[in-house]
Amino acid sequence: MTEASPQVETIDSDLKTVENVEDPESASQEVHVNNLSDKCGGVSNQPPEKDNSEILQDEDCNGDVGGNGKKGKGKNVKFPDSGYVASYDEPKDPWKNAEFWTTEELVQAYKKSCEKHGVKPLIRLVQQLQLIVEICIFKSKYLCCIVGEKLDQKQCECLEEVFRRVQFKIVDLEASHLDDETPCLTALDMRNCDLNERSIPIMGRALKLGSHLTILHLENIYLSGRPLVILVAALKMNENLLELFLADNKLMPSDGIQLGILLKYNHKLELLDLRNNHLQDVGTRHVCDGLSEQTLERGLLTLVLWNNQITYQGMTPIANCLATVRFLETLNLGHNNITNEGIHQLKEGLLKNRSLLRLGLQGTKLSCEGAVALAEYVAESTKLLRLDLRENDIKTAGLMGLSLALTVNETVTRIDLDKDTKKEAVSWKFYGDHK
Repeated sequence: MTEASPQVETIDSDLKTVENVEDPESASQEVHVNNLSDKCGGVSNQPPEKDNSEILQDEDCNGDVGGNGKKGKGKNVKFPDSGYVASYDEPKDPWKNAEFWTTEELVQAYKKSCEKHGVKPLIRLVQQLQLIVEICIFKSKYLCCIVGEKLDQKQCECLEEVFRRVQFKIVDLEASHLDDETPCLTALDMRNCDLNERSIPIMGRALKLGSHLTILHLENIYLSGRPLVILVAALKMNENLLELFLADNKLMPSDGIQLGILLKYNHKLELLDLRNNHLQDVGTRHVCDGLSEQTLERGLLTLVLWNNQITYQGMTPIANCLATVRFLETLNLGHNNITNEGIHQLKEGLLKNRSLLRLGLQGTKLSCEGAVALAEYVAESTKLLRLDLRENDIKTAGLMGLSLALTVNETVTRIDLDKDTKKEAVSWKFYGDHK
């Protein structure tokens, strides 16, 4: 017998061959099923099942292909240009020749499997199995209820011993924390990518339909306008995303409306990074309005507004937001033109806030006046841990005010200041009089 090519599976069951009708140009062909296992002596003990849509042209015992007398190089699979399937096999019934069992055997099989996999049997399931009387497995009148039980991979392996014996009518797995064995994508970094108008909607649909992402970097891909609308529509009801980075996207004041909508509806998001955009005072107000709507048990923890062309006029909506939010822990307003006037407005919200732990005011054009105003807040705060005042014009008077505030405060562990202290200007008139 000619050996079959190792690349083609051989079968011990019926092999299907195609016999053309006398007219070779006829559009239809007859398919005959010939039992060749006895003739060829059999090739495999456990034949794999073949799809009925495939028409196989295999070698016969003499090495001929399709009965045309020509020597074939090996077995192959071909789909004829025209033809039809004249017969097919019904799928096997897995319950047809299954063994019978008793209630005790069913429970013992489940417990033995649990012992094998090193897990505890589910008490609720065991109680249900004990109520099942000795039955034929074809009957399917029973309900399997495992509501609220945490099922991991090992628990599911143990359930196989039950499901291979009992054909339940209903299986209720509500809140069973079933998890896919395949690892899910949890972090995606798309910074500096060139996304066009066609790819943005595709990304939006992917984020909306069952995304497992918890961290998403979308820096410098120019999301202003319609792309941001699509992104917010996909993320505003997202239950998994925790950190969203939207820096360097040239976001304009009008884009603040969409960001406000995102914060209003998505209370799962914990970090929103908006640094190096152009939100200005108007866009900042929209963001704060959305943040103020977070009144549930969770909300945004970190908000970065670094370098967004915000002035002292934008401090009023931020102060109003700070007075109402309950979850915000980190606020970074660095490199904005806040000035001392803005700090006076911001201080009112800071004094009412009970959640802020870290406040960034690096390079916000503050002087001793602003530092003294912040010292009043530091002295009153019972939550603040860190205050960043680098790159500001804070001199001796401001430093003294902060120092006195720290003698009263019991929570602050770090205040960032410039390494080189700003020197006081010396009056030459005073120096001459003293001399």
